[in-house]
Amino acid sequence: MNVHESAKLRHMLCVAGLEIATSQSTADIIIFQTCSIRDTAQRKALTHISQAIKLKSSPFNKGGARRAGVFSPQICVIGCINKPIGGVDIQLGTNQLEILVEKLTGTRPDTRFGMDNSIIITHGCENFCSYCIVPYVRGKEIHRPIEDIEFEFKEIVERGTPRVIYLLGQNVNSYPNFVGLLDRLCKIDGDFTLNFLSSHPKDFDRTLVECIARNPKIERNIHLPMQSGCDKILAAMNRRYTVAQFREKVDLLRARVPGVHITTDIICGFPGETEQDFQQTVAVVKQIKFDAAFIFAYSPREGTLAAKMDGQLDTHEKKRRATKLIEIQRSLSSSGKS
Repeated sequence: MNVHESAKLRHMLCVAGLEIATSQSTADIIIFQTCSIRDTAQRKALTHISQAIKLKSSPFNKGGARRAGVFSPQICVIGCINKPIGGVDIQLGTNQLEILVEKLTGTRPDTRFGMDNSIIITHGCENFCSYCIVPYVRGKEIHRPIEDIEFEFKEIVERGTPRVIYLLGQNVNSYPNFVGLLDRLCKIDGDFTLNFLSSHPKDFDRTLVECIARNPKIERNIHLPMQSGCDKILAAMNRRYTVAQFREKVDLLRARVPGVHITTDIICGFPGETEQDFQQTVAVVKQIKFDAAFIFAYSPREGTLAAKMDGQLDTHEKKRRATKLIEIQRSLSSSGKS
């Protein structure tokens, strides 16, 4: 989503008359599109912002110029980082791209246009998974009008290049009547394939599976984040489904959508996860045989419930479990589903 929003911001600024600088050292405006979902992402963003602030205030820039005719850059920060940053000229939160464009150019942009091969259909999240900061930094769900989504989708299709077009959202299938939206978009004439990211298993029901089955324009690559194969850990994560319910959805997908490829996300070493809990996840991974899995060692995120939970595991153990599961998944992927 950040890649999409950065491209959209760049487009709006160019339409308003600005030009993309060839480097940071020659820019009059430096914009940081930030993500703070993980601590590492936030630390990296703050480091780059700090470097830009130092460049602006360095002796080389005294008098307001880096060189003749070029003034110190205006530094703008937009996105998930919501704590005040000293030395920044403009700081805005999420879903405020248009406000930034207006502040920088004095014009209010038209936000309805097809961008690359993706369309954000919903902003924010109300799931409150205990390890995730998104609901706190992106706020409640805001669903875009279906007419705007269809307008942007048609723009992308009409460019004439066969491509996969993605619908994006923190919980994309919580969009009201998501199945109706997919059916409507699949009726558009053109050479395209449709996909969506990221789905929450609790909202991935039979009606959605049947929609995928009857619409050949929907890509047969489905990402369904499991996160854990242990019911105790899923409950602690506030995921609101059980392992059995997750497996039922996978079985239904494979039964109704021949040739479907299913990928997933898994967190290892969540607070309170015992070795036995981890082995339950290993067993489920071996049983389901995902086509691919993105496996992470749990990283505490300040501001989330999980960061305050008892039973925090040490870094070595979390990485050991993640490494072990990655090795198992690789062996499953290389051997196929036979």
